[in-house]
Amino acid sequence: MIFRILQKAMKMNVKATIFIGLLIFVLLSAKAIQVIEPQTFTTYFSALWWVMTSVTTVGYGDISPVTAGGQLFAMVIVYIVGIGIMGVAVGYVVDVYVEFKNKKESGKLAFKGKDHFVIINYTRRSKETIQELLNMHEDKQIVLIDEDIEKVPFVHEHVHFVHGEPADIHTLEKANIADSTSVMIFSSDGVPNASFADGQTLLVATSVEDYSQKINKSIYTIVEVTSEKHIASFVHGGVDEFITPNQTSARLIAKSGTYKGISEVFRQLTSSNYGEDIFTIAPQPSWKTYGDACQSLHNMGATLLSVDNNLDIAGKSSEKLPPQSKLLIVCKSEIYEQIKKSS
Repeated sequence: MIFRILQKAMKMNVKATIFIGLLIFVLLSAKAIQVIEPQTFTTYFSALWWVMTSVTTVGYGDISPVTAGGQLFAMVIVYIVGIGIMGVAVGYVVDVYVEFKNKKESGKLAFKGKDHFVIINYTRRSKETIQELLNMHEDKQIVLIDEDIEKVPFVHEHVHFVHGEPADIHTLEKANIADSTSVMIFSSDGVPNASFADGQTLLVATSVEDYSQKINKSIYTIVEVTSEKHIASFVHGGVDEFITPNQTSARLIAKSGTYKGISEVFRQLTSSNYGEDIFTIAPQPSWKTYGDACQSLHNMGATLLSVDNNLDIAGKSSEKLPPQSKLLIVCKSEIYEQIKKSS
């Protein structure tokens, strides 16, 4: 039986052989010392306890051989052979841990989780987005993809780094974008030409869409677009949402110069560090019109911002509210939880 186990172990790699050999050594040594000194080691468990404390060099001293034969067995077999094998096994454990740590830091490990956020390209904006996502979601995982960085740039227990070309299907599979909540593609830093920057981003977005069609599963994509005139190209690429930070910042500054205080409102709405935040909800059955939804939410302490990205709530007050519509509201997180429970 033992010979067969050893034969199979030799066919495995060296690390597996060492650990199997250590296990067999401990079990046999416990039986041997029990046979040599039955009066000291009255049970197999007590013998096993002594062998384990000896080979791990813990040495509690609560039980030990008292006969010459038992002590000789301890010195020659357990202390020399056993501690040697244990030292080799511990060394392999350390090597495995270091290898795993290095692979994780260098982005060589695939992500196996689900319902995570995928961020492509590490830039100043994506760094801020990662931090905001971590503030908003305590239990969500974030996978960062970048081909220009050799080591994880954002160290956090919920941030997994994947090194590779974002447009490569193998890289996308390593990030498990198929089971992600959304994929956010950021325009690379250091590309001065808007056409080149958006061209690179479009290539990645198209690769994500192609992969989505290949697995026949919808993948929600949000893309940072440098120039609004390129949005039409991204629409053809199947992108769901677009962010234009340059134009948005310019318009916000212009609005703030005209209507003072607007920038502070936007800053609070787009940050999780304040009491109010933006949430998405579905209509409740009792809300028949836009006005019903608006009034009901107001009574609960929330403000209705839009319905299916349409801001004209007041103008549609008497119109029928589509039951499958998506409502954006502003409220405190505890109000949002109450609304979800009442749905």
